[in-house]
Amino acid sequence: MEVIIPYKPHPMQLKVHAETEQFVVLNWGRQTGKSTFVMNEILKEALSTPKGRFWIIAPTYRQVKAIYWKDHVKHYIPKQLVKRMNETELSVELTNGSVIELKGADNEDSLRGSRLHGVALDEYAFMKPHVWDTIISAMLNTTNGRVFFISTPNGYDHFHAMCQKAQKTKGWAYYHATSYDNPYASKTYIESKKLELPDDVFSQEYLADFTRKAGLVYKEFDKNIHVVSLLQPNKDWTKFVSIDFGQTNPTAVLFIGVDTADNIYIYDEIYRSNLYTSELAHEIKAKQGGYYVSRYLGDSAAAQSIKDLSEHGIYVFPVNKTPGTTQEDYFKGGITRIREYLKVQEGTGKPKMFIAGNCVNLINEFESYSWKEVKEGDMRNKPERPEKTNDHALDALRYFIYEHRKPKEQKKFTRKFDPVTGRIIS
Repeated sequence: MEVIIPYKPHPMQLKVHAETEQFVVLNWGRQTGKSTFVMNEILKEALSTPKGRFWIIAPTYRQVKAIYWKDHVKHYIPKQLVKRMNETELSVELTNGSVIELKGADNEDSLRGSRLHGVALDEYAFMKPHVWDTIISAMLNTTNGRVFFISTPNGYDHFHAMCQKAQKTKGWAYYHATSYDNPYASKTYIESKKLELPDDVFSQEYLADFTRKAGLVYKEFDKNIHVVSLLQPNKDWTKFVSIDFGQTNPTAVLFIGVDTADNIYIYDEIYRSNLYTSELAHEIKAKQGGYYVSRYLGDSAAAQSIKDLSEHGIYVFPVNKTPGTTQEDYFKGGITRIREYLKVQEGTGKPKMFIAGNCVNLINEFESYSWKEVKEGDMRNKPERPEKTNDHALDALRYFIYEHRKPKEQKKFTRKFDPVTGRIIS
């Protein structure tokens, strides 16, 4: 019996369907047929792998249900190929025994499982990086299943880093497509958006160009100004190590030098998830080499992690907010102080903070860390806060900078005076 799938791929989709590399990264703009491609590529993989397990992951459960289940699954998978559908679990079992499941990256508990034979991460730029790094990647170890990362850009973030990796790494493939590459898309509509939107927004959304993200917290940061290709620790620097502890989220460690003019040099980093304390201590000691560290710093809220590190000879000073300040003032105070160091000084024409090019995670966070969008009706009730993502290395930097610039407490002396002579008695 002949089964017809109602799908006519456009030339770019057809080109990627023919790709054979295991890891495929698609940097595609709006109106390029991203989700249509994903649905049909996963279906193709599932039909060629009997009893396989395949996932399509979107940033949220609501998105994956609205886009894929309500439209694509029922439209592109012919009934003759379906053995069983489960709307509660958003899964389709095919007649060859393979299963396609839809998942939301916002529900990480639903992403636990044994193994996968293939997966597509749709709008990957809008997921937390560890969804792939620490959860999904391990599920493909025994199958060598294929992986498709597809997204529109969202600033210089983890998706940007993955696009760069795909262009220079064996076993990876990279494809770029704009809205104009889809012959089925309305050119009139695309041109109307070009007139309506700011140039950088149109370039990002429809041309899939990486641009500086709107709403960035650290707008002063500029790779051409702040990033130095290589920074070697200077024996005259005062050296610090600042830590943002994580488990599922990455643990971020920054190695920082400060010179006599109070210029800050971030010369190395550690950025890893699921580190045992012994592993973390070993990596810190290896990175610091033979240099004396003036102080190790970390968030006071991570009391157990600080205690655990002390058992390995690393004694972390817990960074607390200044007494009398609110949590909001403490948080914003750290951001303000970092921005002061990023500013180019009038006298020197240089900033007071420099970052080594090998600190790629810190650099990526500087280029993607953005303020939350606050709805107009919530403006009075919600304080302005950044998105709680792409911030682990920046948190480590904030702990250091806050403690480094904290006003020193002045000692108070009680003195007695002779009322006749005016002299100090004690």
